[in-house]
Amino acid sequence: MNNLGFQEILVIAFILLVVVGPERLPDLMRKAGTWIARFRRETQRSVDELKRAANLEELDRELKAISRDVKDAGRNMARVASGEPSRATDEPPPFDPEAT
Repeated sequence: MNNLGFQEILVIAFILLVVVGPERLPDLMRKAGTWIARFRRETQRSVDELKRAANLEELDRELKAISRDVKDAGRNMARVASGEPSRATDEPPPFDPEAT
């Protein structure tokens, strides 16, 4: 967004003074300040909600990963309890044909 310079602000103020008049200009400026403040509050609230939602999605992914780890640990404990050999995953053990 472009920043307004002093000359641009002066031109805008002069046009407002001519169009609105000196009696209603202070009230108009007060209302504009209120609108701008309300707009800033709403945009900040929206940004905060988006940040919270992004954080919730990240926490949900972490929770699912932890849940998978707990289920895997439970399966491994069940294998050990039943006498099966315990493996960290269901993949076959590594094989090196040159080792023999």
